[in-house]
Amino acid sequence: MAASNKWLMSSFAYYLDFFTVPLLFVGALLLGPVLLWQIAAGVLIWSFVEYAMHRFLFHALYRREHWTHHLDVLALIGISSWKTTATFIVLLVLFQVLNLTSLIAGVMLGYLAYISLHYVMHRPQHPLYRLMPGLVSNHDLHHQRGVEKNFGVSSPLWDHVFGTYVRVRNDALTEGVKS
Repeated sequence: MAASNKWLMSSFAYYLDFFTVPLLFVGALLLGPVLLWQIAAGVLIWSFVEYAMHRFLFHALYRREHWTHHLDVLALIGISSWKTTATFIVLLVLFQVLNLTSLIAGVMLGYLAYISLHYVMHRPQHPLYRLMPGLVSNHDLHHQRGVEKNFGVSSPLWDHVFGTYVRVRNDALTEGVKS
């Protein structure tokens, strides 16, 4: 499959979310009230959105754009932080009106976990890389050509629910081959 550079972006546009999302998260908490059950529900909602976007958008509708990431995992490929930041600002205003700021805070927290974990997963030299061997193995397997499984990056929960989870065989690991 031919790759597309349509989603290639500058370092600034790529890394902006690592600064804006924590600020918006704190802003949501300051707008209150802080309800832990809503934060937990927001993280769960994000994990489903992450799974659905990865499976049904990135591996279907925007397959060529996403394929660039599979070919070069360090390329700055993705949805521009300008768009995600703007989306979170609009959602924060809407959710404040609905008195659900803790829920959107949880969604933002889930998204921040996703972008952070995904960043580390593709950088074995990162100090946190060795702390998440299961997630790394799941994602490495997802990147194998022809494997349309393991769409959850920050959690395999929805892959288990929808039957798209596959694990690396232990005997294949000892041989250095994934199946």
